[in-house]
Amino acid sequence: METLISNVTLVLPERLCGPEAWLMAKDGRIAGFGVGHQPDVPGARRLDGCGAYLCPGFVDTHVHGGGGADFRDGTEEAYLRALHVHLAGGTTTIVPTLSSATKETMLQSISVFNHLKGNEDALSSIPRLAGLHLEGPYFSQQQRGAQDPEIIRDPDPAEYREILAATPHIRIWSIACELPGALELGRELAGRGICASIGHSNATAEQAIAAVEAGYSSVTHLYSSCSYLHRNGPYREGGVVEAAFLLRDLDVEVIADGVHLPPLFLRLIYGIKGAEHITLVTDCIRPGGVPCHEGDMSYDDVGKKHPVYLENDVAVVPDRSSFAGSIATTSRLVRTMVQKCGVGLPEAVRMASLNPARRLGLGGEIGSIALGKRADLLLLDRQLVVQRVLLSGDEVPLTMGQE
Repeated sequence: METLISNVTLVLPERLCGPEAWLMAKDGRIAGFGVGHQPDVPGARRLDGCGAYLCPGFVDTHVHGGGGADFRDGTEEAYLRALHVHLAGGTTTIVPTLSSATKETMLQSISVFNHLKGNEDALSSIPRLAGLHLEGPYFSQQQRGAQDPEIIRDPDPAEYREILAATPHIRIWSIACELPGALELGRELAGRGICASIGHSNATAEQAIAAVEAGYSSVTHLYSSCSYLHRNGPYREGGVVEAAFLLRDLDVEVIADGVHLPPLFLRLIYGIKGAEHITLVTDCIRPGGVPCHEGDMSYDDVGKKHPVYLENDVAVVPDRSSFAGSIATTSRLVRTMVQKCGVGLPEAVRMASLNPARRLGLGGEIGSIALGKRADLLLLDRQLVVQRVLLSGDEVPLTMGQE
């Protein structure tokens, strides 16, 4: 079946193309696009974009849940509830992320993911499942943020090999690279084609650079739960942040909700790393993507031992010593970069689509408007709010609201 989308402005990786642009999807792939004269395709479904932006679907590689559910809940219902929320926010490919947990909780959540992945073709109106991101439990106590201090631990080869044996779908594993055994784990992950990412780390800049040399290839949510310039007595030492800036080709995640990092910091990161090496991530937790009110309480964990409170459109721990995660979907990240940081729309969309797709090894399949790529597409209004979502050229119903 063919679908012709007209009256749009195309968001390409380097430029906008329009305003009277069109795109043709055939058999789930992008078959053509241009400006002006449209192809005459009898029988094609026609979709009037009404002057909207047409861009590739977003790819979220760091997201814990939403709609009242967390992927660590370890049920199919929890997964599907969160997935519906993020589809409404423009995420068409997703990497569910499991925060630090016991081995048993991790294995249960992994088992549910394996089942859903194995039956993905039978599921409707959810983002494509690109794999899993394990955020922990091998983290620094000093940089744990909202992670449970009773669960954080050093890498254990027997444990992580059991986890690796439980699924072929792990794509990213965030680890504090300075911990005993962390470099060996990073080498093993790199050898398996899994992205080892420096996260929740109190490493010095030198330790972080050594980790990259050992196989680590990105930094998890830069500035958030990362070491940075500090004094050791009278002497200054750099941290993970400075290493990330020094290593210009090192990819970094950024939570661009406008609260985790104020626009000034987002502009600083963009000015140093450029659009090519930034991946926008939501780090969205349980209350994300649904109507929330100032002061509402939720939980960051499965056992509901660790409450979080909502203020200023973000989740914070009770003593307000750190954020607990965001409540954003990916469309908010793009709006923040464009409307508050002055980044061009093509660059902002690239950081939310093509860059994470390439990080997953899927850059030839998704992440940009190009001939032959999957027709996973979004229509955004002029305020960059998601109006319609298409998967393989077919419009899908959006059953939950977006933030």
